[in-house]
Amino acid sequence: MALSINYSKLAQRHLWPVALLIFLIFGPALAPKAAAQTETPPELTIIAPALNVRSGPGLAHPAVEVLTQGAHVPILGHDVAANWWQIQLPDGRSGWVSGGAAYVSVEANPALNPGSTAPTETIQPSTPPILQSPAPAQDSPSPPPTGTLVFQTGAGGAIYAVNPDGTDLRYLTTGMDPALSPDGQRLAFTRWETSQDGALGSVWLINLDGSGERVIHEYVLNPRTPVWSADGSQIVISHQRGGYVQERRVCGDQRPPRGAYSIETQREGRKIVKFCYTLPPDPYWGLRRIDLATGQATDLTGDIYSLSPAWDPNNASHLVYDGEFGLVNLDLSEKRTWALTEDFNDRSPVFSPDGSQIALSYRQDDHWEVHVMQADGSQRRRLTQTSYVDLVEQQLRGEQPYSYNNAAPAWSPDGSQLAFLTDRTGRWEIWVMQADGSQQRPLLSADMLGDIALQYSGVDEQSLTWR
Repeated sequence: MALSINYSKLAQRHLWPVALLIFLIFGPALAPKAAAQTETPPELTIIAPALNVRSGPGLAHPAVEVLTQGAHVPILGHDVAANWWQIQLPDGRSGWVSGGAAYVSVEANPALNPGSTAPTETIQPSTPPILQSPAPAQDSPSPPPTGTLVFQTGAGGAIYAVNPDGTDLRYLTTGMDPALSPDGQRLAFTRWETSQDGALGSVWLINLDGSGERVIHEYVLNPRTPVWSADGSQIVISHQRGGYVQERRVCGDQRPPRGAYSIETQREGRKIVKFCYTLPPDPYWGLRRIDLATGQATDLTGDIYSLSPAWDPNNASHLVYDGEFGLVNLDLSEKRTWALTEDFNDRSPVFSPDGSQIALSYRQDDHWEVHVMQADGSQRRRLTQTSYVDLVEQQLRGEQPYSYNNAAPAWSPDGSQLAFLTDRTGRWEIWVMQADGSQQRPLLSADMLGDIALQYSGVDEQSLTWR
């Protein structure tokens, strides 16, 4: 879905000019010694849609340029150990690109190709400062992801399990907000049944092989986003606890509160004796803990709006949830809360497997982005953004430049990668990136999913879970 943005504002946020400036200032001191060139140096061709050119051979070096698919550049040298190529840019500068087969194609030259037994100069430049801004282009290949990924097509729709390489795609059940147990063998999810006051729902478990589907907690209003304790013995959910989910028409002698609309009045003479108005939906949300051994359910301390709990894998007494004004810490033992962040755009937190980081969906102006921070709320980093190349291509097609959505992150089992939903291709797909935001690429593209259509509505869906 196309979303319009302020193009100049976004362009100012794009950090490649900063990296270029750093290179121009420090480049002479950091530039590696070029390998000996032949009279007619071989060329390298970019086959990825976009590829970062860095000031040295590795991701620790800042990006100085972006080359697009089809670009041909001369080769100056090769770091055999890292498999990075030193190239000459059209403006005469030198830079380095990953030699991964998915990103570049190299002319057949025994003296330069990876794996050659011919002597090749290995260049070891000094390491420049690391820039925090991730680049949208891909760099070096990463190990293939492992484990099992479970995803929902949309709230209340089909739930599927699949290997991260796209194999063994299988339907499990229907419901919403799937959550894999710590051992990866069971799946928790919720279901709703519409009632006059809202959605009377239940919490379910199913084995990952599709067997043993059973209800563990029922007759609760709007159950959402189950999350497991680290030992797999308990689940915490959010659920409606007060407020109302439908519009309400109110008549009385009280003046309408802020937010009311369709206001009508009844007078006796000059005096207003009756007000009638409509109030928008305003459900309150609380947290509830379910003991799987006993089935006992206990409501937890929280705010009026307590959504999307995340359970700290290192501390059984610590939860983080989405509150009214940002993310909130909850100490289950002491029954107290305190702010983790103070940005109401922070949504749907999820702890990394080692508990050191939290990824989240962030409402960035008119679209969603993925952020990550330390578990104490420090060192926030934005991992996704629409690339400068994409914005230029949109403009060349005569379109109003817009930013695509990136949301619903889920950590890989080893914490090295993040799966997420994106609509950058024109429809929702499941992509993956390194935990630092690099190497963003399709994990399960629309072609792999076939007729399975995904949808993200931005209502704190727990769309992905990975163990």
